[in-house]
Amino acid sequence: MKKYLIILLLVLLFCGCNNNKEDEYLKTYNNYIDEVKKIDKSSEDIPFDISLEFDRLTDKEVRYQVIIDNVKEDITDVEAVMYHDLKTDDIFPSIGIFDEKQNLKVGQKPAGIILVGYIDYTGDINELKCNIKVLVKYKDSNNKNKKVYYVTKK
Repeated sequence: MKKYLIILLLVLLFCGCNNNKEDEYLKTYNNYIDEVKKIDKSSEDIPFDISLEFDRLTDKEVRYQVIIDNVKEDITDVEAVMYHDLKTDDIFPSIGIFDEKQNLKVGQKPAGIILVGYIDYTGDINELKCNIKVLVKYKDSNNKNKKVYYVTKK
């Protein structure tokens, strides 16, 4: 009987720890989304390239992606979240929050991070009006915590 009680307690403890960890990840994600919503211009000194692409997938859906690459210095522990101002029920693309943080090194191949999301849109893709905002948090080559923002209007 004691064995079953110990096993039950271990299972409950394990489940409780996972829920706390998931709550922590969700809180971090929501804080980043709240922060990036308030940003209205890009950072001046971004140590990598950021590009944005839109592609039509179906008559009703457009894929958008942000590519972070061509780092000018080694960066580690990269976390990023991308936000757009169109109505959606989906979560916004992120990396390093719910999954492993990424590292980007100068000259590394493959050398980038891609954040991908989808928008319900039936109109002409060239007429899509969508403001994209990106927050990237990382450690620079001196191990200092940094945050940069990228804002674009389409």
